[in-house]
Amino acid sequence: MNREQILKALLTATARNENMIWMLAGLKMSERPVQKEQLRDVTNTIYKKIHPEAEQLPIRSRHLLDEAAAMLEGAALVDVAEIAKTKQYTVSVLGEELLQYRHDQRQMEKSKGEETSTC
Repeated sequence: MNREQILKALLTATARNENMIWMLAGLKMSERPVQKEQLRDVTNTIYKKIHPEAEQLPIRSRHLLDEAAAMLEGAALVDVAEIAKTKQYTVSVLGEELLQYRHDQRQMEKSKGEETSTC
C-alpha cells in the first residue's frame, strides 16, 4: 500500500465512528497532552463550536469515550503516556497526517464544487 491508500483506509475507518475524528481534532486544537476524562470535554467543546445548533454531543458517555479512545490508540493515531494512574493523549505523527489528509480532501471537494457551479 502507498501513503494515499493507507490514509484513505484510515479516513474511511474513522468515518465509521465519527467520534474518532472529533477526538483527534479536539486533541490537536488543545495543543497539549489531555487526560482521558478531559478528552470528553475537549471533544464536545470543539464539536459545539462548529455545530452550535446540535442537540446531541459526540461523547455522551464513558462507554463512547473509552471505545473511541481505544480505537484511536489501536490505530496509532494518538500517543498515550501513562502518568501515575492516568493516561494522557496527544495526536501522533500518523494522526497529524490523517487530519491534514482529511483537510486536503475536503479542500479539493470544495474547489471541485466551486468549479462545477461556475460552469
